[in-house]
Amino acid sequence: MAGIIASATFVGFAPSYYLAPLFGARPLSLLLHVHGVVFTAWVGLYVAQTGLVAVGRADIHRIVGPVAVVLAVVMVPLGIATAIISKRVAAARHLPLPGPPLIFPLGAIVTFAVLVGAAVVMRKRSAWHKRLMFLGTAAVLTTPLARITRFTEMGLAPPIGGMILTDILLGALVVYDVRTSGKVHPATVWGGGFFVATQALRILLNMTPAWQAFAKSLTG
Repeated sequence: MAGIIASATFVGFAPSYYLAPLFGARPLSLLLHVHGVVFTAWVGLYVAQTGLVAVGRADIHRIVGPVAVVLAVVMVPLGIATAIISKRVAAARHLPLPGPPLIFPLGAIVTFAVLVGAAVVMRKRSAWHKRLMFLGTAAVLTTPLARITRFTEMGLAPPIGGMILTDILLGALVVYDVRTSGKVHPATVWGGGFFVATQALRILLNMTPAWQAFAKSLTG
């Protein structure tokens, strides 16, 4: 799963960030570069932490853990600010607003914050910790997966396509639980339930005039 997350992140952001010169992408602002570096660092750290546990080096995993906590704390306000400011700048320049409607990136980062926060609280219960950490990371994977669906013939709006693909990852976690223990782990039930509920809430909120007015007040 860590490999899938890293690969999807690279493919989704390759045209606009990782391989931007090859695709002739327009230059990014300093804020977007900082956002890219920090969120890429999270994915890299997630892969590294997963690998450490896989090779039996949980001791190093625990030492590195506080770094991950600090990085996650930075990611939340950074993700919110990037989503709002990038749209505000586009609106001020009378350009099409970039990316999906504001509710989708904001919902993703809030979901990330709640699930990763719960994973940190449950760090001494490894079965809970690893599932919640996976689901939290999958939440921010929605954005690169949405970009991938935009490049394909799925026929879905990118935010919806991105959420559907992350739901497939959740489904894989359910299958893993059933195959290894014969039942779905409570962390998968509660974390996965919250994961899907926030997706539905994003779609419903985005259709309400109240949210549309609030989002416009944030982005101008």
